[in-house]
Amino acid sequence: MADLGLLPSATLQPYGQNILKYGIGQLGTPIDAGALTPKVAGQSAFQQAAAQSVADMSGLGTVQRDATGQVTGFTGGTGVASFQPYIDQISQQNLLTPDAYKDFMSPYQREVIETTMADFDRQAAIQQKNIADQAFTAGAFGGARQGVESAEFRTQSDRNRAALLAGLYGTGFTQAQNQAQQQLGNLQTMAETVPALQASQAAGLDALGLADQQLEQQKLNQLALAAQTAYQLPTDRLTDVANIYGSIAGAMPGSPTQKFTPNPVVQGIGGFANMYRTLTPPPGTQQV
Repeated sequence: MADLGLLPSATLQPYGQNILKYGIGQLGTPIDAGALTPKVAGQSAFQQAAAQSVADMSGLGTVQRDATGQVTGFTGGTGVASFQPYIDQISQQNLLTPDAYKDFMSPYQREVIETTMADFDRQAAIQQKNIADQAFTAGAFGGARQGVESAEFRTQSDRNRAALLAGLYGTGFTQAQNQAQQQLGNLQTMAETVPALQASQAAGLDALGLADQQLEQQKLNQLALAAQTAYQLPTDRLTDVANIYGSIAGAMPGSPTQKFTPNPVVQGIGGFANMYRTLTPPPGTQQV
């Protein structure tokens, strides 16, 4: 067994000195802490487009960002949400008032009514004349019978005329009222549908952006891990070599001319490497 009280063999001493020199040199090597520190991926272009879409829907205008991508404010907005134009049209067209139908009345309704009633009056006059002609033929012209028959005809004709006129007005009103209600329903539907479609589009963009952001984050994590591995590799290699050197130095006969004294070249080279690793952890990690 080798005498542990002796210095290592003179053959191994230069190697030990080189290992120690290399280890000390590592302490003076500059460290790029930024490369070792994990970074956070910013918003992708899709996510920024989704954010802008939501800002447009809310009437905020253009999203402003600083150099880091942080949102700092908005500019150019009108303050009007995407559904507001449809609400404005409902108000401008008085669609929520009892007079909403008036704007939907046909401009030809009066002409239709006048033409229809004129034709009715013409037909009534013809029938009235027929009653007189029949009375004249029967030799009862101007008599009581003719008077009664003429009076009954005029009464019934007036009723029919009033019913016809009311029907024409009622039909026009009903059509106008239905059109007003349909217009109100269309604008209400648009006020709900347009923001919903925009929100769906923004959600789709955000989903695509999230996938891009996650991929970018994985890249940044791998880059930081690679930098940390590259930083740690020399120390790991130094530890391996120092351990091998210590094993060999302990197994080989030492120099008989000089007593062993505590010297990192002999026993502490492996411990020095381990101490170096403990005292200089990679940036971005916490020392316990």
